[in-house]
Amino acid sequence: MNFMLKKMLVPLVLFILSALSWFNAASLDGQSGKELMPAVSDSGNSLVTPLLSARRVPVFLQAPIADRELKNEVENLVAELPGLSCINLLEDGRVIFEQLSKEPVIPASTQKLLTAVALLETFGPEYKFSTKIISETQPVNGTLKGDLWIIGGGDPLLMTANYAERYKDAFPYTNIENFVLELVSSGINLIEGSIIGDESLFDDMRFVATWPERFRYTDQMQSGPISALSLNAGFIRWDPVKESNGFNTPTDKPAEYTASVLKEILEENEITVIGDTSTGEAPETAFFEIASIESPSMKEIISKMLLGSDNTTAEILLKGLAANVEKPGTSSGGATVVAESLELLGYDMERVEVLDASGLDYGNRVTCKLLTELLDSGSHSIQLKQSLPVAGRSGTLRKRLLDTPAEGLVRGKTGSLNGVISLAGSVDTIFDRSLSFAFITNFDGDKGRIKYIHDQILLEMIKYPQGPSIDLLKPVALND
Repeated sequence: MNFMLKKMLVPLVLFILSALSWFNAASLDGQSGKELMPAVSDSGNSLVTPLLSARRVPVFLQAPIADRELKNEVENLVAELPGLSCINLLEDGRVIFEQLSKEPVIPASTQKLLTAVALLETFGPEYKFSTKIISETQPVNGTLKGDLWIIGGGDPLLMTANYAERYKDAFPYTNIENFVLELVSSGINLIEGSIIGDESLFDDMRFVATWPERFRYTDQMQSGPISALSLNAGFIRWDPVKESNGFNTPTDKPAEYTASVLKEILEENEITVIGDTSTGEAPETAFFEIASIESPSMKEIISKMLLGSDNTTAEILLKGLAANVEKPGTSSGGATVVAESLELLGYDMERVEVLDASGLDYGNRVTCKLLTELLDSGSHSIQLKQSLPVAGRSGTLRKRLLDTPAEGLVRGKTGSLNGVISLAGSVDTIFDRSLSFAFITNFDGDKGRIKYIHDQILLEMIKYPQGPSIDLLKPVALND
């Protein structure tokens, strides 16, 4: 009897070990987005590769060696980074490499990823802002007696064509001339009153209170003045080629500037306006809607924000988040909405500080773990990644990784402040795998050197998985 038990024990142990290996492999394959399928011949349903063959568990065999190869290369590069650096690399929730990934650091413009997720969660990707023109009276025989109010709805992309079309990356925008088309089609040819800009949806703070002074009305200006009725991001003059806000001239009265431009366009189209332009809140008696125009969709606005790291758009949207809860919308109220939205989605926000939407505030704190989770497996990760600039192709990554194997394979949100360089996004490897990453370095030193090391990490990532060739591990094909 004992002899028979011993004879049965070895096959039983082998069976248990093979089953455990199978389930472990299935788990790893599932995490890496690869399905574990039995090999069958084309001519029938017979198994070609033996059930217990190592070829049935390619990712299980490949992952440990591939992970170790990538980890070793990244460790050597990270050792060269000065100051405080958090790093996190993921594949479908599986951590391949991390350093201080839960440490709160200053994120710079990677902060916009948090803003984008909160916007998608609150408004949805198809949401559109509306800007309206209202009056206390209706037009009669082409004449409108009394004033017109332009009601700002928080559309950050309300623009004229000559402002919007100077950008290298084309994007949809809300053309203010569409108002004129509506008024002309309605038959209005005379407005006997004034045109008044109503920006009461937001408070009257033009910049985030805690920003450094140099980010306001100086040649280091990082944002236009924030308003619920902002035309051309609040700039009255701009460089026809250079996109930096530092070359632009802001207005201190965004709503009145919008009204004055509309008046000019109306008069160019032979609609006479007797009155002047000003700013003020529309009375309750002004309930006749004369015209209305809608913004691009929220996903398109977010793409504009992330592509060019548009600080003005980010901060207008932040106040829009707040106004969705309570009017008037404030920057601090919007920051609270962002933090609460992410917490409700299940992200760990314990050591995260949200003070603005754009990342200009040095008081912001973000972890690399949070950024990679937003990009890797979050509820809005697909939309988020689709909105990011592409290395060597577009946005703030247009000149990055040019003429390298990573060109076109990396999507990422850049970030740069004095003492901060950051990058977070995704890598499509040359072996058809997708990795999420976040690098944030807080330091005193050479920005160029930091970017170079970050780029070298990306160049190592695109080679993943390095390890036994998947061709050596996959099921053998049946020879006819």
